[in-house]
Amino acid sequence: MNWIDAQVNIPPNIQAEGNQFYCPLTQINVVSAFDIIDPDDMGIESLHIQITSGYNGFEDLLILNGSHPNIVSTWSPVEGKLTLRGLGGTDVSYPDLIAAVYDVVYTNSSPFMTGDREFSFTVGDANYLPSTDHYYQFVEDLGITWTDARTAAESYTYFGLQGYLVTISSAEEAQMVGEQAPGTGWIGGSDQETEGVWKWMTGPEAGTVFWTGGITGTSPNYAFWNNGEPNDLNGEDYAHVTAPGIGIPGSWNDLPNLLTNPSDPYYPQGFIIEFGGMPGDPDVDISASTQISVPGIVESTDADRCGPGSVTLEAVASTAEVLWFDTTVGGVPLGTGTSFVTPVLNDSATYYALASVNGCETGLRIPVYATIKTIPSVTGTVGDQVCNEGSGVLTASANPGSITWYDSAVGGNIVGSGDSFTTPVHNITTTYYAEVEFDGCISLNREPVTLTIIQTSQPSGSPMQSFCDLDTATVSDLAAVGDEIQWYDSIDSNTALNESDELMDGAYYATQTLNGCESLDRLEVEVIVYDTVSIPEDIPDIRSCDTAEDGDDTNGLVAFDLRINETLLLNGATSSDFSFRYFSDPGYLIEISNPDNFLNTVPGGQVVYFRIENILKSSCFSDGMFNIIVDDLPFVMPSFVLKNCDEDGNPDGFTDFNLNEAVPLIVSGDLAQMSLTYHASLADAEQNVSTLDPAPYNNSSGNQVFLRVENVQGCYRISNLELQVSTTSFNEGYVQTLEGCDDDALIDGLRVFDLSESSQDFIDQFPTGQNLSVHYFRTLEDAQLEQNEITQITTYINETPFSQVLYVRVESDDNGECFGIGPHLLLTVHPRPEFDVDQEEFYCLNGQPIQFEAINANGDYLYEWRDESGMLISEEPTALIESGGVYSVIAYSAEGCSSFPLSFTVVESGVANIQPGDIIVEDFSNNNSISINGNNLGIGDYEFALDDADGPYQDDPYFSNVSAGDHLLFIRDKNGCGIVTIEVFVLGFPKFFTPNNDGYNDKWNLKGWNQTYSSRSQIKIFDRYGKLIKEISPATDGWNGQFNGQNLRASDYWFVANLIKQDGTNRVLKGHFSLVR
Repeated sequence: MNWIDAQVNIPPNIQAEGNQFYCPLTQINVVSAFDIIDPDDMGIESLHIQITSGYNGFEDLLILNGSHPNIVSTWSPVEGKLTLRGLGGTDVSYPDLIAAVYDVVYTNSSPFMTGDREFSFTVGDANYLPSTDHYYQFVEDLGITWTDARTAAESYTYFGLQGYLVTISSAEEAQMVGEQAPGTGWIGGSDQETEGVWKWMTGPEAGTVFWTGGITGTSPNYAFWNNGEPNDLNGEDYAHVTAPGIGIPGSWNDLPNLLTNPSDPYYPQGFIIEFGGMPGDPDVDISASTQISVPGIVESTDADRCGPGSVTLEAVASTAEVLWFDTTVGGVPLGTGTSFVTPVLNDSATYYALASVNGCETGLRIPVYATIKTIPSVTGTVGDQVCNEGSGVLTASANPGSITWYDSAVGGNIVGSGDSFTTPVHNITTTYYAEVEFDGCISLNREPVTLTIIQTSQPSGSPMQSFCDLDTATVSDLAAVGDEIQWYDSIDSNTALNESDELMDGAYYATQTLNGCESLDRLEVEVIVYDTVSIPEDIPDIRSCDTAEDGDDTNGLVAFDLRINETLLLNGATSSDFSFRYFSDPGYLIEISNPDNFLNTVPGGQVVYFRIENILKSSCFSDGMFNIIVDDLPFVMPSFVLKNCDEDGNPDGFTDFNLNEAVPLIVSGDLAQMSLTYHASLADAEQNVSTLDPAPYNNSSGNQVFLRVENVQGCYRISNLELQVSTTSFNEGYVQTLEGCDDDALIDGLRVFDLSESSQDFIDQFPTGQNLSVHYFRTLEDAQLEQNEITQITTYINETPFSQVLYVRVESDDNGECFGIGPHLLLTVHPRPEFDVDQEEFYCLNGQPIQFEAINANGDYLYEWRDESGMLISEEPTALIESGGVYSVIAYSAEGCSSFPLSFTVVESGVANIQPGDIIVEDFSNNNSISINGNNLGIGDYEFALDDADGPYQDDPYFSNVSAGDHLLFIRDKNGCGIVTIEVFVLGFPKFFTPNNDGYNDKWNLKGWNQTYSSRSQIKIFDRYGKLIKEISPATDGWNGQFNGQNLRASDYWFVANLIKQDGTNRVLKGHFSLVR
């Protein structure tokens, strides 16, 4: 709006009074006096009442109360402005307007409202700010540039006041043109002249610098940039109020002169004009202002004390009375005035001071703190003790606080500070006192802490003490009467001995400790340690073989010399210092009087106990024990006759013997624990010299041999062996035979034999009534020497394929006498039949039976052919098979040996069974196809070919891109059971025809026509204009390109084919083709 009529109309003069105090949450009139003086008008279009200072859009509100029928009030929460206008847009009379202003009230919704509110009263649309006495108006002009806005603003006047783009120098002014403006727009700042130097370019402040730098710049007076501004993005040189919702409300950002995108949130919405302060501006009184104030507490003083009691709190209010509360809201005043004495408090408390006018109890209450400090106390003390004389360290603790030390419970002198205090040197017990201070408070009492001085006397005890060194006497064995005894190796040593230290001959000194104090005087003790013998850990047994000196070499009794090991038992000690005693009991009560010739009292041996005593002190002795053992002689027959068969090919009475054969018969006991040697004479055997080899031993060297049997203890007996040659034998040429089939998992000529099946036959070759046994060997030498005998005779596997001869030895179990020996057992293994047969064949259900034949046979066999149920189907080398399944065949040799069963499979197959219904034709399309439903074809494995019986064949029962017309489909069984053929018709039509009577493409008709369709089917042919040219039957040769006997010109033609199937259903096909001349 451009106020250019100010020269002809005298502006109204507005006068207002009403500076008042406000009580929050109440309503208060904005004026106490108000008038409008206008010499040439009776009314005005509108009056604006605006909160121009301290406005809070969330809490502040102006309301028109009462009845004012000629006035309409409008509240703008953005601008904080109440507008009073005439009803229906007419001017409102001054009397009505003045009456209405008296009824305008201010209210605030917060009980904690603070600060002042200033109200401006003005005519016209511009907002008035009393602090600047200027007027401000937002002009909406979307997209206007800054330079155009500057020019436009300077073209405006307001009641004679010159307009210019607003310049802003205070927070009140920034709020007026920012948050409280009806829109956002350009303001008068720019750094276009010098980058980073922002000046006001308009109005009376033109040229004033208000910001230097970028985002982190500074202001010499006032600036209100948004966060991150000014950022000079893409040459942004002009100031603009930021749109609502972007950063700080009402703040500024820098923009380029021209923005072209209306959807940009920074797109200019207009500009803000300021009126006032320009040279030549007239004096106008079209505005007035009033103010309300909320008094506040300007100063408060907390108070504290040590321990429970009252304190005095203080508070000072700005031109108001102070009320005291104990709650932030509500409650009853506890007192009034600038000071308040609390009741007696045990704990700290918070009170609240309120600045109040006219008894108002609503507003911001300021907390004032009454602090009750805890009186500190000493929470723990630790005294110290000193032995005899010295200084100690006393400690005390407090939580919280610091410790001060005194030399008396009351008054006295300060002797130290801190948690610990080191006393002077004392020789009597002395007490000090600890006091704690924290936060200005001192403990009620001082706590005593004592330094205790202790005097300790020496212990008592025997001055002479002796020990045996065998006891390994240590310091802990010394005796003294007292507390916490400690021993030293000299009268003035400061290092106490360990209790584990071994005692030596000499003087030792003892102290005692009472309450941690060791005696200064020491008890002297003289120590004597007597030697004892350290018995060896391993004392050897005294052993002796049983003898016949007492008339019996089996009773376990022998005379022993117990003293033979005394040098060993002394273990290096001097024999003249010690004496030996021997005992037969562990209690050392039964002493042996003749240790040089002691006959053991327990057969086989016993334990002997001995004691080695110090000659100077018999109580110092060492005890030990050892075993005396009588070893048994081995049990051996004194003589034995050993016989063997003469089977060396020379019946001269001499043969090889295995002398060891006699051992199990004449020696008792564990042979592994005995040494056996053979000798030619008794003297050699006694001396254990000139030993003989036991095997082979030929009796030509002598028929008498002496066997020495010695046990591990070295005790031995000797037996006389007499060697004799047997005169019995098997009949010449006698052979037993065991035979069987090669019946294990491998065809290798080996099988398991039970040799015991022939044993009785061998025994039967000799006279009855003898205790004979049969033994089997691989070689004659083994049989003669009875070595490497075959022991697993029931599960013996022949070791040469198909045939093996074993050597048999028959002997007496009573005396080992040999009755017969030789190669008398033949093992024979018959081979398993072997042959081949085809492993798999196919049987066509529509064909002849299949003949299978055994081939590559290794002999003449009998056969058994069986089906999978086990039924016999043939006993010949061949078998006829008439059904699928798994079959088996086994061959049998003349010796009754069977082959491994051979299995083979017959797979059923058959020629395909195809029906028209199994074929699906997709025709009359861009991709004609034929697919076959294989579910009903049969059990074979099938492949497919189209139009050629020779193929190529494919596994996929689907053909694509099939040409229109008649086709032959071939289905072949892969297993050779045959091919079936079926005719398939694919409907289609030629894309062109050439009716020139050359025999090629002379007529046009559908392709693939077949008997599926009725002869009643019909095809209609049309020209490009839809004219019917010809009706033909698809069963005929087709159309020749003529109409009424005349050749038609080359062109495109259309057809509609109505095909009627034999079942009466219809199929309609449409398309077009070309006639080519």
